[in-house]
Amino acid sequence: MHSQSKTQVRQMAKATGTTLTAKHWQVLEFAWTYYRQRRVGPLFNNIRRFTGVTKADLEAMFPKGLMSLYTWAGIPVQSSVNGCKPIAFVEIDNPREVYLDHNATTPLRREVIDALVGFYQDPKSYGNPSSPYDLGSMAYDAIELARERIAQCLGVETEEITFTGSGTEANNIAIKGVAARHGSGHIVSTNVEHPAVLETLRYLEKTGFAVTYLPVRCDGTIAVDTVARALRPDTILVCIMAANNEIGTINPVAELGAVCRRRGIPYFADAIQAFGRIPLAPRQAGIDMLSLSGHKLYGPKGTGALFIDKRTKIDHVIHGGGQEMGLRSGTENVAGIMALGLAATLAVEEMDLVATNMLALRRHFLEALARAVPDAIINGTLADRLPGNLSVGFPGVDSGSLLLSFNQIGVSVSAGSACGAGTDKVSHVLEAIHLDSERYGTVRFSFGRETSLEDIDYVFDHLPSILTKLAENQPALRVAS
Repeated sequence: MHSQSKTQVRQMAKATGTTLTAKHWQVLEFAWTYYRQRRVGPLFNNIRRFTGVTKADLEAMFPKGLMSLYTWAGIPVQSSVNGCKPIAFVEIDNPREVYLDHNATTPLRREVIDALVGFYQDPKSYGNPSSPYDLGSMAYDAIELARERIAQCLGVETEEITFTGSGTEANNIAIKGVAARHGSGHIVSTNVEHPAVLETLRYLEKTGFAVTYLPVRCDGTIAVDTVARALRPDTILVCIMAANNEIGTINPVAELGAVCRRRGIPYFADAIQAFGRIPLAPRQAGIDMLSLSGHKLYGPKGTGALFIDKRTKIDHVIHGGGQEMGLRSGTENVAGIMALGLAATLAVEEMDLVATNMLALRRHFLEALARAVPDAIINGTLADRLPGNLSVGFPGVDSGSLLLSFNQIGVSVSAGSACGAGTDKVSHVLEAIHLDSERYGTVRFSFGRETSLEDIDYVFDHLPSILTKLAENQPALRVAS
């Protein structure tokens, strides 16, 4: 099941007081897949045959048995009562598609699409960059041009850029590379890092490394002196993100870098959300390693890069043919790397103009929010925040129901990290800033290059109706479902 369907299921379970078990998920996954393949819902015999769940089991597991299973799995049913959903259906005279989830991913920009099409249409573009002939040299040169572009964006040397298959891979290489070089030691991070960092650190803890997860303040910021006090004689690495992916908080990377540099400890900054959105100069900021990702920059998915200061030594963690200076073996994604280099250059060149436009959109949004939902809250600080990010807490509303309702009118938003979509757990970031998740349902709005004032107006044209209908629907859901 995809994340939207999982969100639907969890909202139905929550609304009806149903505790989801592994057996629930097994039969829901089966019904969902069956319908997608055949465009008809499975009957009792097929359900029992493939899952072992009988008609009696279904009636015990779901409030309305098979009808609830169909509704929860998104299979159309005729009954309007049994087909109810934790969602506000709003009649739209002027429907439009509004994408406000650019912190999750960005669409390919036209220049990047054109470059990719041109690359793939070139009959000589298929060469292996490691091959010792002209075709290989052409592919090698394309990679080196992209490396130069990324280096120029960061003000570093070309040999300090390593290309990876994603931002997650870049984070893993940086952290595990330092850990492998030392064999043991202590790492300092925060409790609001992206899962690509947190899960890597948790893995290292299982192998004997000690990790300190520093708490952030209620506005999402980290106190530099807290980091300084956490450093120990055996500290081998500090991992603190440049900007948070959920609430947009920008960390004081230069101050953090200065603290680490005075102690001779490498500082790794996950800059996947920050690169191309705010100025970054790792050399001046004391950042020893920095990661970035193509699909946050209007570039292709499956591309990333890692800056490693030439004075910082890490062990290789992906072994093979020795590509990327031996740090990331594997034949390079030449087209993706080429597109990443172009997207990065364009993002940095346009950064100031785009940021100005984003801030104007944000002001317009906040003014409309104050009129429509005066008791809504903004999670995180507005002072040090990515210009296109707003994490909004809506009082008395479940975030899952709000997400589904927005989707119904063509508005794409999220509750937080795309990596955690479809779960019913409160975001670790929102927990860290002590959000009262019982009172507030959180939605993240993140603007992009093509977002317009009309897009914002469209959201607020229909938000009051959505909130009103959700308030009316929730009490009836438990009975109707």
